[in-house]
Amino acid sequence: MYARTVDGQVLHLGVSGMLWSHSLVMYDQETGSYWSHLLGKAMEGPLKGARLKPIPSVMTDWDSWASEHPKTTLALLPQTYRLYSRQWYRNLDDYVLGIASEDEAKAWSLGRLAKEPVRHDTWAGQEVVVVFEAKSVTARLFSRRVSDRLLTFRLEDSVLADNETGTTWSPISGRGLEGPLAQLHLTPLPAILSDRYAWFLFYPRTELR
Repeated sequence: MYARTVDGQVLHLGVSGMLWSHSLVMYDQETGSYWSHLLGKAMEGPLKGARLKPIPSVMTDWDSWASEHPKTTLALLPQTYRLYSRQWYRNLDDYVLGIASEDEAKAWSLGRLAKEPVRHDTWAGQEVVVVFEAKSVTARLFSRRVSDRLLTFRLEDSVLADNETGTTWSPISGRGLEGPLAQLHLTPLPAILSDRYAWFLFYPRTELR
């Protein structure tokens, strides 16, 4: 997910119908520039070289999302869409949770996350935690720092718990559930769930974890 304002101009983006390195190509109606959806970067056209600002988002199933956000509005896909379900991830090793900047990229294999669903790591100089919720096949990347306190996490009965305060957290939304830090939120980072092959085409120097 990206913010669609570039240099003060609000863009209206659509699907071009083209592929680049097996990946979707977007275009903007205002300038006709073509954008890589994985890079968030204009590759051709008047805005070539410009970048969209990534926004943290989550790919999960409807039941898990609706339980957290019952008043969510829903966009229905056309009847011709290819059925999307958990079966899409039959081989978890084919997918990664990745994050990138202009200088570096890091990705975590879903196959390894299925075996180690809580991974403490670093990204861009900050302490982070990678979480995998197996039932909904949901992977998230959060900052470990909450209210100036650095937390360490474990998974208990499908929820996160931190060792410092005993607060439990939703692994999907990062919302505090019970304990001293309940109702606070872990800060999400703009990691992308991607096909592993496509990710490495765009970020060949990725550090795979």
